[in-house]
Amino acid sequence: MNGQPVANVTTARDSWSWDFWAAASAGRVAFAVAIACALSGCVDLPSYVFKPPPVALTSPIAQDIQAASAAKGAYPKFSETPPSPPPDIRPGSAWSNNIYDTLQLRREQEALAALYPQTLFDTEGFAEANRAKAVAPPPPAVAIQTEAYAKAQRERATPPSPSP
Repeated sequence: MNGQPVANVTTARDSWSWDFWAAASAGRVAFAVAIACALSGCVDLPSYVFKPPPVALTSPIAQDIQAASAAKGAYPKFSETPPSPPPDIRPGSAWSNNIYDTLQLRREQEALAALYPQTLFDTEGFAEANRAKAVAPPPPAVAIQTEAYAKAQRERATPPSPSP
């Protein structure tokens, strides 16, 4: 060994047997998960899955609900199915025309955008130029008067009388 690399050394991970047992154990786990899923699907079914749901007996229409849910309805025949396609659905040509109209509107909007290009570029430069031109307003004279008025009112004020 003496610090020299050893050639042709295989580990259990490199051998074919490790791949076989790994695949076999993965298969066992998948099988166990499938069985658990299949069995857990039937564990907690509500009692009304295969019969009508419970009805509040205090409801004024409780008897009507129970009678309607217990009554067996007639099953339709295959010849009674609605026509295909239903008459209230527009045909494919109408959808096609709508798509073509939408594409035409898109082309018109793109032409207008090319005719009137956007001019709101370099907004930061515009703002900087206008900030440089702007001058701060002088302080209002009202502020000085307000301070003098507040000082006079504080001097004139009397403390409240103590409560009994």
